[in-house]
Amino acid sequence: CIINQKRNKEMKKIIHTKSIGYCLLMFAVLLTFSACNDEDDVAEIFNGKTWKLARLTTEKGKEQFYSGLWSSDKEKENSLEALKQKGNFTLSFDIAEVNGEATGTAKAHGIKANIEDASVKVDGKERSLSLNGKVTGAETDKLAKAFMAGLLNVFKYEGDSKSLTLYFKDENTVKVMGFTAQ
Repeated sequence: CIINQKRNKEMKKIIHTKSIGYCLLMFAVLLTFSACNDEDDVAEIFNGKTWKLARLTTEKGKEQFYSGLWSSDKEKENSLEALKQKGNFTLSFDIAEVNGEATGTAKAHGIKANIEDASVKVDGKERSLSLNGKVTGAETDKLAKAFMAGLLNVFKYEGDSKSLTLYFKDENTVKVMGFTAQ
């Protein structure tokens, strides 16, 4: 009887030690597989699609378009009608990653104005973006003017292959443009 008690204690000790060992092993495996890469897949986000403007508001704004953008209901109505038109308020990219640096070109179209072959630089880890180009044509529509000016002042992005948010400075205010993939 005493021998069985000793044996039981030894077995419990062995089982306990093995259990701890298995737990540590599982924890190590979990850590290995859960290690993630915080860097965005820039090519997947930006390439192969046309982005359509869906909102333009202040950084903390909940509304679709920031207050004070239009002077009258008629101006707003005209902008929203133009926004519905295919090809208006669009943006597309052609980005390549070489040696960890993502660069390329972008094209944008408001209503009457365009940005062609703008140079783009994207940092997928910092989620920064710069777009340098020249606007050709002139916009009279207030939403289109804000869209084109905003693109040239972008400094940051968030998004994935379905939606994209670009942050830009407008004087002392940070504003955002939200896009959906077409």
